Amino acid sequence: MSATHPSPSTVCWSVQQMLREYVGTQRIAEIIYQDPAGQICSVHATIRDLLSRAGHDFLVLGTGKVVGVEHIIMIDGQRFTKE
Repeated sequence: MSATHPSPSTVCWSVQQMLREYVGTQRIAEIIYQDPAGQICSVHATIRDLLSRAGHDFLVLGTGKVVGVEHIIMIDGQRFTKE
């Protein structure tokens, strides 16, 4: 996909910057996401890393859990948009 039309599984530059700020500061965030079974989950954790693999972006949480960005709903009360 092009930079103007990112894949739904990748995040735009401004969102990447925001996520990298969380990684750099290691502050605890409330992350709400949908798990593979379709359940809505809420976790309070640091964001340890942001990975990009095979056209998909993933958050690595301080708990060790890896969550695809397409499953993230909100971070710290802000609607998470991938575009």
